[in-house]
This record gives sequence, C-alpha cells and structure tokens, in this order.
Amino acid sequence: MSAADVLGRYPPGERPIATPTPLGSAGGLSGSLLWRYDAPNGPRVLRAWPEGTPLGRVERIHGWLRATADLPFVARPIAASDGSTAIEAGGVRWEVSPWLPGEPTAGIPPLPRVRAGFEGLAALHSRLSRVDARVGPSPGLAARRDELRSLIEGGFDILAARLSTAADDPAAADAREWLGLARRLAPGVLATAAAAARLVLPLHPCLRDARPAHFLFTADALTGLVDFGAMDVEAPAADLARLVGEWLPRGDGDDLRAEAFAAYGRSRPIGADELAAAGAFEELADVLVGERWARWRFLEGRRFDDDRATAAGIARGLDRARRLAAR
Repeated sequence: MSAADVLGRYPPGERPIATPTPLGSAGGLSGSLLWRYDAPNGPRVLRAWPEGTPLGRVERIHGWLRATADLPFVARPIAASDGSTAIEAGGVRWEVSPWLPGEPTAGIPPLPRVRAGFEGLAALHSRLSRVDARVGPSPGLAARRDELRSLIEGGFDILAARLSTAADDPAAADAREWLGLARRLAPGVLATAAAAARLVLPLHPCLRDARPAHFLFTADALTGLVDFGAMDVEAPAADLARLVGEWLPRGDGDDLRAEAFAAYGRSRPIGADELAAAGAFEELADVLVGERWARWRFLEGRRFDDDRATAAGIARGLDRARRLAAR
C-alpha cells in the first residue's frame, strides 16, 4: 500500500493538498521513512515505522503520548477517520503527526535554549510519570553494563582483530585510538555502572533517544519535540544523560551543566540516586558510542543514507572517550 492510500484513510482536513515530499529517514537511524506535506489543517508528517515493528508497540507509544496533551511542543499522532492513530497497511505501521516548527541547535546552545530544553524534558517526564509508573533498577543501565562487560571479556579483541586488517579505511585511525582509550577506561566505568544498576529508581515511559536533533527551537522557545520511536519504560536519568552528554559535552559545556540540571529540577525534582544513575549512563555512553559506530562500520558493514555517518560517529565516540579520559 502506498503513502497516498494510507492518507486516504484520514479526514479531508488531514489529507495533502499537494504531493507529499519524501524525506527518507531524515537523518535518523531507526529505519523509519518520512514524508512532509501540507494539509488544510496545517503542515503534517507521515511516518512509516520500520518493517516488523509490532502494531501493539506503536499503539502503546501513542497511548503514552496522550498524557502529554497539554504540551504544545509534543508531536502527538493524529487520528484517522476510524479513530485509530496507528494504521496497519501493506505490512507496515503508519502514523500522521503535526509538522512542528523550529530547528535543532547546532553545537553548544545558548543559555535560554538550555533552560527551555531541559524544562521541556522535565515537563514531558512529569506527564509520562502519570502512566505506567513503577520503581526498580534501570533496565537500560543493566543492558549497557552487560554490553561493556562483554566487550571487556572478548568484544574488544574481536574489533581489534578486524581493525588490524583495515589500514586503508580512513576511519580506522580514529577507531584504533578510541579502542585504546576504551580498553583503559572500561574497568572503572563498569564498576560505576554495576553500582548504579542496583539503584532503585523511578521508572516510567521515557524517550530513550533524547538527542539534541529532536528538540526544535523557534528563537529561544522549545516549539517541537519529535521522534518517539525508541520510547519505553526507563529511568528518566537515561534521557537526562543522553541530552546533557551530547548537547553539553564535558569541558566545553561545563558552565551550562549546572543550569541544565537546575532548569530540569524546577519542573521535576531529581534525587541523588537519579543523578548518580545519570552520571553512570553518561560514562557508559562515553565508552560505548564509539563501539557502536566502529562495530557498524568494521564488523557489520552497515550503511546509511549519508556514507559519512559512520566515520563521523566514530569521531564523536573518540571525542567522548578523550573527554572522559581527561577527567
């Protein structure tokens, strides 16, 4: 079934008035495909979820997002003519959402955007804590702890062997430097992660992909928070660590970090255990970001719309490992 067939299931006010513009993955890594179009009710985006995504998962995420109805910057899905927000057609799950205004911030943001971004994240977490809430250890910390342990117990060696035969690859030098740093940093990071993985934390639906690219600004106002494909029940500390780690890197972003946590805390207080968990999440990312991109390039041969993506990812991972090593 084509995108046009799917859009025919929506009320006239949500259908395109001109041919939708295909955006591909729009720079994302999930495998979703996007089309932007104008409808009588406003600009819209049609999303085809990755093939194989269970319909129940899409519906569950849409249900969680209904708790954010009072947040104008959240891109919530729009109902089709039959009332459903998740369309199953041609073996693919589809949705339509508003195309929200704004652009992400390139580089370290100014203070007003830091405050707006972290206040917005706290507001989102506060709404989501009203649904499917519980307490317990963080599933994400446990998974990343086990991932790092697996690397120490042999994964690093596998990657090192492959890198030894990739001398002609322009990204190999960065990958080898990252690997040397990662081997040195991993034991200490694993100890921190193991302790944090035992903490009992608040758990509820979270973004689990709180990248700066998903926070859109008009002037200094947060006007868009987009892409909820990775959502699941997790500790809010995971989202905090992802956003602060990528947006405000240690060293260059140090002066803004306290402002970020203070802005978040004004809307949703965060306790000592959550701060400890956020620190562990960030240190794990400092080591594992480089591994993910190096594995995709050298072991799995994964390809993206932009051929430069994996080399750039390895370089980012190396930068994070260097910053952690310098602490």
